[in-house]
Amino acid sequence: MGCKINGYCSDMTRTFFVGEVPKEIKPIYDLVLKNQKQIQEQYKEGASTRTLARMVENDFKLHGYNLIHSLGHGLGLEIHETPYISYKADTQLRENMVVTNEPGIYLPGKFGVRIEDTIQITKFGCINLTKSGKDYIII
Repeated sequence: MGCKINGYCSDMTRTFFVGEVPKEIKPIYDLVLKNQKQIQEQYKEGASTRTLARMVENDFKLHGYNLIHSLGHGLGLEIHETPYISYKADTQLRENMVVTNEPGIYLPGKFGVRIEDTIQITKFGCINLTKSGKDYIII
């Protein structure tokens, strides 16, 4: 969910569970979280948005799922801005860009899992601006 903070946008998504984590969802959540953490290590100046999306897409496909939503997008004065982190666009990330890292798996009519953070690109990596944990959230 996005919101404006001092006139600028921030974006974060977490998946919540009621009572317990269902057995059918746990491996999908774990796959999304693994990819979210691994791909974040690749976010840095010069990284190709298309390559980032393909990396996650390939791992999802190996496990029988598809990346049907973009991997992320830029944030600024609007909640959805360029660059779009998708196989449809090939942009190089630049230092100080603020973008999202939001892999997700969606099974229509059943459920979806998305874990999204807002990150700032640096010359040699990125800074995670989202401080919320990513472990199972059970309410």
